[in-house]
Amino acid sequence: MLNFLRNNQPFFFILYSWIILIVILPIKYFKDGAIDSAITSKALLSLPFFIYYILFAAIVFYTSFKINRIINKSVLFPKSFYLSGLIYLILMLFYTTITYSILPAIGNLFVVLALEQFFKIFRNETCKNLIFKSSLFLVISMLFSPLNIILLPVVWVILLVIRPFDWREYIMPFFVLILFGLYIVPFGLINGELYSWCESWWAYFSSLRVIPIKFSLLVYIVFLSLSLFLSINPISSTFVRSNNRYKKVTWVVISLLFFALCSCFTSVFFLGFYPPFIYPFFVPISIIIATGLIRSRFKWIIDLLLLAFFIVMTLLIFLQ
Repeated sequence: MLNFLRNNQPFFFILYSWIILIVILPIKYFKDGAIDSAITSKALLSLPFFIYYILFAAIVFYTSFKINRIINKSVLFPKSFYLSGLIYLILMLFYTTITYSILPAIGNLFVVLALEQFFKIFRNETCKNLIFKSSLFLVISMLFSPLNIILLPVVWVILLVIRPFDWREYIMPFFVLILFGLYIVPFGLINGELYSWCESWWAYFSSLRVIPIKFSLLVYIVFLSLSLFLSINPISSTFVRSNNRYKKVTWVVISLLFFALCSCFTSVFFLGFYPPFIYPFFVPISIIIATGLIRSRFKWIIDLLLLAFFIVMTLLIFLQ
């Protein structure tokens, strides 16, 4: 049905992405202005809130483009496609107000950079350097989204799935945390600001409570649940008859999906966040939905689902 979504030329991805951003962001700017102004008044770095919109557009577009580059270099798709990034961009754009989403968007960029390193891991090649880089990216992402600490165990799961045991690779995440602390803690102690830094950092992250557009969370749950359900069969059937490399890359995505869900559940059931902190989940789910759009025998169903999601969310923004 929506065959233009499967076009394998990057020009069309860039065109569609910026059309969506240019159309939707001004609408959200005027609709969410009061909420965004209140958020920026509490921000650690107070900027005019229209600057956040420009930053958000640049960060989300770059992240979505990076997702496409990473996936197209892997073995997940039979040829280059740009669906994953487009779906990620749409999910990030509609979820809630832009100034609330800017820090998680930056955090997600570093999660995607970590994912790139995971995809480079092979069974018969040492990967201490790759594990170091991926762990570092995940730790940096925690600075912008503290709940991303829940994603860190994905490093050990991926090593368990892909690599034979090497204790030096397994201690790399701890080494990164220690190294990071050696830079941050002494500087904070010397200036006597370490406690106030940590307190203001967590207070800003945990104090923001944004009421999303009415029914938007329900629309997200329905769309993500149905898309995941419809994508399971094409992914599993391809998984069964594929080579080992495809299976391992798929396990990387599934592992990230699992820990991102853990982050979401923690935000809801233990921290009382509303809306749920679901941003890291958008990275793996966009890849999985894109797989369904490309490999499913019933592509038109997922096409309709994606189109309906976009139309309904746009209408909800207008009607709020």
